[in-house]
Amino acid sequence: MSAPVQSRRRGERLRRAIFEAVFDQLGKVGYARLSMEGVAAAAETGKAALYRRWDSKDELVRDALQELLPEPPQIAESTGLRAGLIELLSYFNSTLFDSKGTAFQAVAAESGTDVAILREVFRSRVTLPCQERITELLHRHLAASGSTMSPQFDAETFAAVGPAMLTYHCINGHDKSTLGEIESIIDKTLLPLIRDGATQPNNDEGSIED
Repeated sequence: MSAPVQSRRRGERLRRAIFEAVFDQLGKVGYARLSMEGVAAAAETGKAALYRRWDSKDELVRDALQELLPEPPQIAESTGLRAGLIELLSYFNSTLFDSKGTAFQAVAAESGTDVAILREVFRSRVTLPCQERITELLHRHLAASGSTMSPQFDAETFAAVGPAMLTYHCINGHDKSTLGEIESIIDKTLLPLIRDGATQPNNDEGSIED
């Protein structure tokens, strides 16, 4: 008895399979050695299916990054500042290292104009939205605590510090940061920056971190 014939994938199912194959190939062979042929084989489809949609591997990888990289979580209003920072930096850390993070590591390890464009996709899809959520979290808790920041304190620069530290950790070949290491970044770097720049009512030290 012959084996059942697998139904032909079309539309969104095929597109999703191709994008998953892109991440698989980035993790296995890196960006420089990634090819349309290799992606097609990993997706179990024909090369023509790729070229009907994308003219080059650069366009394909760019679209895969935009489609499948996860967005940062929404932080609940009831979440404290420290807990919210842990949640956002844990998301960023996981995005760098977990399944889809292999794409970032592959792209970050190489150079060239095309790769720089793909890094910008990661920045616009993951890094900047994460920094925006950190800024929103900070402003929300400043308002809740009645605190203000000194004119020298730059909230956007503050929001970039945690993701920058985790990115540096990643591209220098370290393993995925542990929860303890993320908490250390927050407790030893981020919260002291806020304490140094904040003016709190009634000398209520520490309330901004609740």
